[in-house]
Amino acid sequence: MRRVLITGASRGIGLEHARQFAARGWVVHACARNPDGAIELQSLAEQYSDQLRVHALDVIDHGAIEHLAVKLAAEPLDILLNNAGTFGPEGAPAGMLYQSLRHMDYDIWREILEVNLLAPFRMAVAFREHLSVGEQRLLVMMSSGLASIEQCSGQSYAYRSSKAGLNMVTRGMAAEWRDLIVVAMAPGWCRTELGGAEATLDPVDSVRDQQTIFAQLKAADSGRFIDQFGESVPW
Repeated sequence: MRRVLITGASRGIGLEHARQFAARGWVVHACARNPDGAIELQSLAEQYSDQLRVHALDVIDHGAIEHLAVKLAAEPLDILLNNAGTFGPEGAPAGMLYQSLRHMDYDIWREILEVNLLAPFRMAVAFREHLSVGEQRLLVMMSSGLASIEQCSGQSYAYRSSKAGLNMVTRGMAAEWRDLIVVAMAPGWCRTELGGAEATLDPVDSVRDQQTIFAQLKAADSGRFIDQFGESVPW
């Protein structure tokens, strides 16, 4: 039976990944900062009680990450999906104001870097051994098209920089961990709390396409920055 660990599984893309993986028969370790308040995730756990396990995890708490890694020490992972992310207190487009050139909130920028960059790095290091004994051995860093330096048009500086940094971490881990497949995923502009109501893509469709690509990735793909269709995104 295949196993996946998903951070930020209480809503949006993470919740949809948990739902679709569970429906496909996977064992799902779904992590949420506040599981008691994650009504949809708890409902999903009841529906798939033999497969889906909910873990309380605040990804900026490095001690909690280490504790979970020890707790799951005997559990091989096929996929680690570093999905937890933040655009700050508000999603797009309102959240663009406090990370603009004229109105940058530096405290929010630090928080965004903590969640979007430091946390996935710590997760990857903590669960590297779990992946190395899995079958698929896939590490997915949930990035964004906004991380593309080539395509940058300004705005959203805090979020863009955090995800561009995550892409660099992805390339570095791919270079050092040759036994794993490590990719950065741009899921498309999804209608989630982060992406906002004007986004063009239903997360159900994005996640379905992502999971199709996950199953097709090979060792030669490690270190790539790809979209939900497996196409390369400009660095």
